[in-house]
Amino acid sequence: MPTKPPPSLADLRGEIDRIDAAMHRLLMERGQIIETLIAVKKTAETGSAFRPAREADVVRRLVENHSGRLPVELVVQIWRQIISTFTYVQSPHSVHVVMGPEQENARELARFHFGFGVPLVKHSSPASVIAAIGRDRGDLGLIGLGAAREPWWEKLGLADQPIAMATAPAIARAASPRPPQALVIGHPSIDTAGLDTRIVAVTLTGRPPVDVDAVIASAEEGGRHHILAWGPREASDAEIAQDAASGITVEAARTVGYTAKPIAA
Repeated sequence: MPTKPPPSLADLRGEIDRIDAAMHRLLMERGQIIETLIAVKKTAETGSAFRPAREADVVRRLVENHSGRLPVELVVQIWRQIISTFTYVQSPHSVHVVMGPEQENARELARFHFGFGVPLVKHSSPASVIAAIGRDRGDLGLIGLGAAREPWWEKLGLADQPIAMATAPAIARAASPRPPQALVIGHPSIDTAGLDTRIVAVTLTGRPPVDVDAVIASAEEGGRHHILAWGPREASDAEIAQDAASGITVEAARTVGYTAKPIAA
């Protein structure tokens, strides 16, 4: 029985062209739905189109369902571009980013998380970003985590100030997980339903003797050690603070936002 000959290069390239055309049609169809959504929101809903819990859920499903040679990180990057661009189309906004020697990768991370269609506004300090988001309720901010000169997170969650809404990047390797590199902040009017991780600002009497995974940022100021920590949403401020403190006395602990659990690939 004769065997079927393998497809030619022209045939394979034709299949790729067919798939590309189908993807484009689906993107245009998605755009039409967004246009309808915009019309509905004018009568049924107001406020920012940023929905961090829904975005995390979309990315989580992509990672869970992915297979094949295509790197899952590329898939996530493509969908982050799609999600962020359509979010911007629904509600035009800017992303305020700290860019400087201490956060030299901020622009790259911002583009990976928010795509290339959303305007970036450069700032010299986290305090400047927080102040800008406080004024512009629909805008978002991206601030690098880790060691800091000052506990800028202490300003989050105060009256008329933004709160923590997400972490970036959106994906991490399960085999070698890294702490998040940046915090996304937005105005408190943004719905936090579905975000399962609590972010807490903690003030300690001294530096903890050991590092723990709960700590995502730290700074020394006023003779005190300040920490930004995270833990399960169902945990209290005190429980998350005690975990991060590693035996050091906790002077204050206050929720400053929520985020989704990291998505492991």
